[in-house]
Amino acid sequence: MARADNLHSHVVAWLKVILPIVALGLLSTLFLVPRRDGPADPPPYSEQELEEMVSERRIDRPMFNGTTNDGRAIRVWADTAFPRAEDSTIVDTTRMRGTLETADGGQIEVESDSGTIFSGKSLARLIGNVRVTTSTGYTIVTDDLTSALDQIDMESAGPVTGTGPFGKIDAGRMNVTPDPDHPDAVVVVFQDGVKLIYTPKTE
Repeated sequence: MARADNLHSHVVAWLKVILPIVALGLLSTLFLVPRRDGPADPPPYSEQELEEMVSERRIDRPMFNGTTNDGRAIRVWADTAFPRAEDSTIVDTTRMRGTLETADGGQIEVESDSGTIFSGKSLARLIGNVRVTTSTGYTIVTDDLTSALDQIDMESAGPVTGTGPFGKIDAGRMNVTPDPDHPDAVVVVFQDGVKLIYTPKTE
């Protein structure tokens, strides 16, 4: 995910837009200028909401898109985002969500109660009710998950529970890394007190 159009670049570009807007109070102008002929759409925020966003250094419903180094589309959005005053490369979010296309045309969805993007380190941390769902029927739940933004590298900070067509698995920790022998696949490693309940398929 290290190309110019990857997620890290989009985060940096996004911050370069947000921070001047917040600092200069230009957010209202951005949304009130019509972009096409004919009746203009009503502004998405009220004047009070705009004032609150500027005073709180907050942006509502941010969204940005990117691609991985092998061309897979990735999309990340949140309910709100708060760039940190002491370091604008760190952005705290509420209700963080994301999607990633897989090599076989499927999709991986991730969501959490909150999160933090460390654009300078190309990392994202998802916190609280973290849920990873795949289009192949697998779901992994944990409370704290860190993911690289420039490569496939995910690690839980604590216990995880996984369910899928095979059954259920509980473990103290999980790592997700690329499969060195199969570029289109990943390796999921469960560690620390792994417990597997296998549910055989029935006709």
